[in-house]
Amino acid sequence: MSGKVFFIRFSFLFIYSFKEYSPGLPALERILSSYNRINKLFNTPNTSSKDDSTCMIGFRRIISDLIQMPRGRMTDSLLYQSNYKLGVLYEVYRDYSKATSSYLQAIQYSSTPDQKFMNEILAGAGYYNQNNFDSATYFLLRAVQSPENLGNREDRTRLFNTLGVLYYDNGNYFQSRNYFSQALLLIDSKGLTDKFSLELNIAACHFKLGQYEQALSIYKKILNYHSLSTPLYMNMGRTYRALRQFDASLSFFKKVNVASAPNVLNEMARTALEEGNPEAAANWLDQYRREKKSLHTNVLDDGENEIYLSDLDIYHGKPDSALRHLQNALVIYSGNSVDEDIRKNPGSFMGSFAYYRLFEVLNKKASAWEILYRKTSRSEDLKAAYDTYQSTISLLEYIEKSYEMDDAKILLKQKSGDVYTHAMRVCLHLDQLFPDMKYLDAAFLISEKNKASIMSSQIRERNFLSSAGTESYLEKEERNIKFNIARLNSRAEEYIDEEMLRKINNERSVYETKLVNLHRKMDADSRFYRLKYSDDFPSISDLQKSMSGEQALISLFNTDDRIEIFVLTKSALEHIGLDSGEIIRKNIQKWIQTLQSAGDGRHENTLALRRYLYEQLMKPMNRLAGNKKKWIVIPDGLFFQLPVESLPDDENGKMVIENHTVGYEFSARYLMDHDAPVSQKQNRDILSFAPFSQKGYRPQKEGLQGLEKLPFSGEEINGLQGIRLPGDSATKDAFIKNIGRFPVIHLATHAVTDLDNPSASFIAFYPVAGIRSEDFLFLDEIYSLNMDSCRMIVISACETGRGELVHNEGVMSFARAFLYAGCPSTINTLWKADDHSTSEIIKLFYKYLDEGEDKSRALQQAKLEFIKENPLLRNPAYWSHIILTGDPRALYKKKQPWNWAVFAFGFGTILLITIRKRKEKKVDAFHS
Repeated sequence: MSGKVFFIRFSFLFIYSFKEYSPGLPALERILSSYNRINKLFNTPNTSSKDDSTCMIGFRRIISDLIQMPRGRMTDSLLYQSNYKLGVLYEVYRDYSKATSSYLQAIQYSSTPDQKFMNEILAGAGYYNQNNFDSATYFLLRAVQSPENLGNREDRTRLFNTLGVLYYDNGNYFQSRNYFSQALLLIDSKGLTDKFSLELNIAACHFKLGQYEQALSIYKKILNYHSLSTPLYMNMGRTYRALRQFDASLSFFKKVNVASAPNVLNEMARTALEEGNPEAAANWLDQYRREKKSLHTNVLDDGENEIYLSDLDIYHGKPDSALRHLQNALVIYSGNSVDEDIRKNPGSFMGSFAYYRLFEVLNKKASAWEILYRKTSRSEDLKAAYDTYQSTISLLEYIEKSYEMDDAKILLKQKSGDVYTHAMRVCLHLDQLFPDMKYLDAAFLISEKNKASIMSSQIRERNFLSSAGTESYLEKEERNIKFNIARLNSRAEEYIDEEMLRKINNERSVYETKLVNLHRKMDADSRFYRLKYSDDFPSISDLQKSMSGEQALISLFNTDDRIEIFVLTKSALEHIGLDSGEIIRKNIQKWIQTLQSAGDGRHENTLALRRYLYEQLMKPMNRLAGNKKKWIVIPDGLFFQLPVESLPDDENGKMVIENHTVGYEFSARYLMDHDAPVSQKQNRDILSFAPFSQKGYRPQKEGLQGLEKLPFSGEEINGLQGIRLPGDSATKDAFIKNIGRFPVIHLATHAVTDLDNPSASFIAFYPVAGIRSEDFLFLDEIYSLNMDSCRMIVISACETGRGELVHNEGVMSFARAFLYAGCPSTINTLWKADDHSTSEIIKLFYKYLDEGEDKSRALQQAKLEFIKENPLLRNPAYWSHIILTGDPRALYKKKQPWNWAVFAFGFGTILLITIRKRKEKKVDAFHS
């Protein structure tokens, strides 16, 4: 039987011989004789199914006899071989449950690390084939954490390939691609079919990541070899459908052999429905259901059929029928942890599989409830939508925490942003219907809980590891791996050679896999695991307890047509929704462009724009927060580019900066950090850099960007206490070596923000090597730094607060990177502004900071003094680009003014004299 040949290469020769006396020796000799006879038949090429049945019966009988005997080296060896080979036979005939059970028994009797390693792989694959993803992950990751010298190339190829498929099914396409790439590196040059199979898997990951052209280039290459036609045609059909080329998509689907890939019927149905042909879609879906028994369909494909039937129902305006189909899919993907009642959702996701498909079902189900509510106006239908969205969000949180790579988490957020928008809409509608049922609280938590959750989890986990001791090897190893990944990312920016890029990508995939393995080791600590999967977001009452009476937290949330504004104060949570959201955003964009294009400080036609923004945005916001002096703004989307302090605050033309201090945060959760006690040691030393204060940078190589001289940057750092590094002393190496020694770091330099490719963004230091990856600090590298000793970093450079926007995570800026690395507050810039004004404001900021003002107040006072001293530069384009993100608290103890000290001394002296005189009078009276 040909299927068994694959497994025979894993077999081990039975080479044990024993001379010691054993009470059961005659019986053991009989069993050994039986084993040799069955084993000979097992190893015979091209056996029949009858022969295989004889082998299975024989191995089962041998196992039954052996477990009755005393344990010994001989019996354990026979038990190992018999269980292992019985598992091979079960797997050949697709009885994965019994195969897995046999491999688990083989692990118990394994006598060498190689034997245990191989059977862990087989057990993991067996659990995967039973859709038991948790157990599959457990055994496969146990195997992947084994020493690298265990097993042969075939073992490790199967291990990496199975892990790739497992991660693919759970939606972690980045790590899936990494495992497939590592498996591909192990394939022998003669194994062309195996090579193409893995390249198909890699292309499927490109497809899921939206990289359709990259996927197609791989498919077309394989197409020339006429190999693996069924999976190739399926994947090409999916890719052309994603490109909206429906005719090409269907032409490839029709080439697929339905008997070998029944799911092609579902794929054709989906294509027809997207093309607007519901009749054809219904026919293919019905054909799948009619023939599913004879086609031996997979349970995952059955779930997909239910999903597409629900899509068809929604198309025909039948949400109630769609809900029944979606509930059927939910039962399949949740591992039967929920029943067929359409109002029931999973309470737990342990034991579920294909998490990303489960997310798709829950999201569609919540949407179907919304559609049904619009049809019936029954409040219970809207509540069902709310319950389902809450379950969907809980699943998204669970998936995000299960991912080890930030890239995968960010992709998840990009694909799931609409869930929060729709959930918010449902909550606010329910709040109107039932104002006393805490739905407004739920809406605020939906707005806030997922904001900056990736950064928050990293900080929380790093703090846990640090608590294990400053020499925690896990924390150091994690930083080291992340730094190597970041260095490879920056190196990739310097090459266009395809072969060199391929090598860099392969090396990066190895490091990323090491990071996954390290996180699995961390998960083995039960305390770490509980911390990782706990819901750490504070309650609204906890947030309010951490606030002062002067503070207002202003949280912004964008939907398609509205802007939702939540204002939390110590005593209340209030909300207002602005209906003209899109128009307001367009005018905000105009305002931002006006600020960024400042010339001589005089702008035409801005009066009408300021009036509009006051009436439509600031006036409603002021009704909720105007009486609070300290504003903490949590932006969303476009608002990350808007300095709120630049906006009009009243009808008389006063600006927000004149009435309020303003600081920014990525999430409300960080208010709790601000409430923690802070040490105000009087170490006022600052590590400051001004690499281009004396001259600019003219690169030797063509194509590299030049950097101009910054004459005011030297003046900017001149008065700062501590170590000042101007010119060629301001190197990247000096920065890396000294970041743990100073509470404040100041960077007066150039920064380049690449919105299309964040990995190419960098902060420039003085070039020594003439190689960008060696001279400049790239954004990805910052994430791996240890900035725990730094209380504040001032980045006096262009556009350091800008970056790629990721829904619910924020802007991927330098400010976020330094916060992520452990520095609790940053002063950064939103656009390229006048070098002189930036320098002046920063110097004034340090003056007020040194007097003991909190950071937000110090920045406000610095800007107001700058405006007072430079009335021609009152335009916010000159000063509002500098913003505070993070912890607003003071760095130093507040200084007492000398006049108060003199008054206190004088008052104390007078009081002392008065007391003495009274005592003297009492003594005189006593003696008299």
